[in-house]
Amino acid sequence: MHQPWINFTDYPTLGLLFNGVGCLFWVVAYGILVWEIRKKKFVEMPAYVACANIGWEFVWSFIYHPDTGLLYALSYQGAFLLDCYIFYSLLRYGTKQPMLQEYKNHFKAFCFFNLGFWILFSYFFRSEGLDTSIGANSGYIINVILSLQCLTLLMQTKDTHQFSLLMGGSKMLGTGLISVSMFFFYPQNHFVQLLGVTCFLLDNMYLYVLWRRQAKRSLTSKEKSYVAQTDQLFPS
Repeated sequence: MHQPWINFTDYPTLGLLFNGVGCLFWVVAYGILVWEIRKKKFVEMPAYVACANIGWEFVWSFIYHPDTGLLYALSYQGAFLLDCYIFYSLLRYGTKQPMLQEYKNHFKAFCFFNLGFWILFSYFFRSEGLDTSIGANSGYIINVILSLQCLTLLMQTKDTHQFSLLMGGSKMLGTGLISVSMFFFYPQNHFVQLLGVTCFLLDNMYLYVLWRRQAKRSLTSKEKSYVAQTDQLFPS
């Protein structure tokens, strides 16, 4: 992989800036997710798309490399290393997510099969000329699935304490900033632009639903605490 730290020759500076900061926010989001997993023993990334994530990152970290520069390639590899822990945790705690018992019985086998599929998908998507030189098309296909499934998982899970607004916000900023860079990098690629805007809308919907549910949960807890204190002061 012989390329400059940042490829100013083929890409506009402003687009590189948005893309680089977006990649950084994605690494931050993964770091927060790892921290939350260690604390809560729960993986808030949906099981199906978590396998797609690490599959894509493996392909674009070790088989292909983004031509935006070495610095961007290193951010892909950093995200992959964090995702290895996330995938390991998924195998340990993934069945805590809402799913059918039959699915839980074969969960690990499904994860490895799913991982293999997405490695092959990401590899052939690029080798057969369907992807960009930074993996944007395949990456955004996965990202739309991720954003939609995060929202679905949130709505299926009663305990919103398991989910982090900080992680969701970092992911939204990461994808949002990278999506802005797509308009600079590929002004004629309306497909990836559409997927980027869709991710932004879904991610903000996720944050709104999570904020509302956590605010309601906090208010309910305060009300229960108030009732308990009142009962102590004025026992029946």
